[in-house]
Amino acid sequence: MKLKIITLIFLTFSLKSFAGPKVEDSIKRLNWNGVDVVFIEDNRFPTYDILVYFADGALSDEIGDKGLSAHAFNLLDAGTAKLTQKEIMDQFEFFGAEFNAEVTHEYSTLSLSGLSKDLPTTLAQACSLMQEASYPSDVLKLELDKERSELQSYISSPQALSDRIFREVSMTGTPYSYPATGKVQDFSKYTPEKLRNKLDYFLAKVKKRIYLTGPKNILIAEKIFADKCKFKGQSSDIVRSINYKKTKKDKTEIVFIPLPDANQVQVRVGRFMNFDEINDRPLDVLASEFLGGGFTSRLMREVRVKRGLTYSIGSYISSQKQYGRSGISTFTKNETINKLIEVIDETVSKVQNKGITEDELDKAKSSITGAHPFKFENNRAFLSQLLYLDHVQKPYAELFNFNEELTKYKAEDIAKRIHEVYGTEFQTIFILGDKSIAPMLKKLNPKFGKIKVLDFKKFI
Repeated sequence: MKLKIITLIFLTFSLKSFAGPKVEDSIKRLNWNGVDVVFIEDNRFPTYDILVYFADGALSDEIGDKGLSAHAFNLLDAGTAKLTQKEIMDQFEFFGAEFNAEVTHEYSTLSLSGLSKDLPTTLAQACSLMQEASYPSDVLKLELDKERSELQSYISSPQALSDRIFREVSMTGTPYSYPATGKVQDFSKYTPEKLRNKLDYFLAKVKKRIYLTGPKNILIAEKIFADKCKFKGQSSDIVRSINYKKTKKDKTEIVFIPLPDANQVQVRVGRFMNFDEINDRPLDVLASEFLGGGFTSRLMREVRVKRGLTYSIGSYISSQKQYGRSGISTFTKNETINKLIEVIDETVSKVQNKGITEDELDKAKSSITGAHPFKFENNRAFLSQLLYLDHVQKPYAELFNFNEELTKYKAEDIAKRIHEVYGTEFQTIFILGDKSIAPMLKKLNPKFGKIKVLDFKKFI
């Protein structure tokens, strides 16, 4: 979605903003014409935020039409029979509203925010786009040409290129590896008719949920969603869920992507996580925070502070409803690539073999508990967390009791989890750099596996 309008009012919204003994008391669940609604009354500012959740995403795209869902949502503002793209953007800009979309493999969202007094107008505008978007051929071509150019320019952005390719190669063999937004080779297959049909599928057949916050008077949105957006919930609404064969590497492999004239090497180490490996988010946050969550993390101390092999290194564990991903992300000079990989391996192995001290654990917990409330300073972020918990079918208590949950984990729990997730005997080690480093990579310890060389162009 191209309607990224700068909002003049900075909204703050933290867990402490609600009155009452429990934050949960401020969350109201409603039902509008069969559609579940989550409402949080917030009278501090005359503004509103709305998130619309669709329980399907890029997994609905057929072979030959990959990326169609993302473009059906992202090009909603391309035009209608009555309004041009410029007129649509001018309308939202006039009201200082922001209208956006995001499509993941498992679900999709539309977001809208602005002044509460303008909600009847801005929401009606958003509804009209959903109902009347026609994806004019000339605008579609222009937008796809622009996106094609942006993807092809990734060669000048090694970090972005690495993130894109690493995601795909580390999840090879799973339903989630192909980019949700498609590749350049897919763009020529998109037509106005296909995009419109795809959007109609989401509007008519997919389960929806509405999240909104603001003064109580924004509940007039109920009538607008029913009359203008034509939202209606039914028992037959689709909720995307798939069965896939569990996969886990039994050995590590190195994937090398030669990039002409690269003056540094991008490195990623990670793997796909099956649905039965992602059931403990607090533990995963602790493990990734301890290993690579900041300047005091183990990886930062060993890789940067002690050896000066990089400027920045971090780790993560992210999960959705049916799958997850783990990763370590960093970069280094051409001549230190082998040393970097060896130190990462040594650092993870040391956690497994020698464990974690209570002092280290306390520092990691303090860092997380101190930063946790700041993740929800604005309305959109808070609603997104509630949306995520509903999507993965977890209670909201997981969010509110998060810091308390951290206290139950011991040092050995963290060490064990780090080995389970990051143990370098079953990872994809991804390296993107100039072809001149290939002879160096061949000197790496054989335990890191064979080197597979791939062309970056096939991933764009």
